Amino acid sequence: MKKVVLVLFAILLTISCSAQKSPKFTEEDAKQFYRTLEGDYSLYNQKDSLVAMVHITPIWETPDNRFQWLYLEVSRDKEVVLQKVLEVVPKSDKVFKVAMYNIKNPQQFVGKWGNRNYFDGFTTSILAGKTNLSFVKTSDFSYQMNGFKRIKPLDACFNPGDTFHFKFVQEDERFYLKRIPNGTSRIFGYQGIKDLTDWPIG
Repeated sequence: MKKVVLVLFAILLTISCSAQKSPKFTEEDAKQFYRTLEGDYSLYNQKDSLVAMVHITPIWETPDNRFQWLYLEVSRDKEVVLQKVLEVVPKSDKVFKVAMYNIKNPQQFVGKWGNRNYFDGFTTSILAGKTNLSFVKTSDFSYQMNGFKRIKPLDACFNPGDTFHFKFVQEDERFYLKRIPNGTSRIFGYQGIKDLTDWPIG
């Protein structure tokens, strides 16, 4: 499986940007972001035990074929623990927004990450409240958070109180996630590859 909670999470925070001038976040940037997020991910701990499985699949496009929507599903111990719908839109020259929506009847969509056409029969009326997360360009090729933050949806995959740092690098279309377990100062890291292992980096 492919990249992890990086989506989630990803996904998840207001980040700050450097003062340098950066190119405008474009429609192609959004598509690149989606391509990088899309896929199946497995997350392992240091003992090689499976922690969570993450599925991210495109489901809708706007009428003008812009800015796809994504369905996110996370399972742990064979139980679905998180379901969200994500949307990416430009916000300013250096910022794009990820809207993370709740689903009104999530049980109806369990396992549908394997059938993206299933969502064709539904509209945005299935969505409930949302959380807006801003990603700010910090260099020509990366967007990242400003420090470590608590990302509540990730509690389903990790432990409540853990803090995270998230980075998206356009140049190599990869996600990088760092985690500090609650009550410790040790940093663990993940990279955007198919099998993600919890490894100490500091």
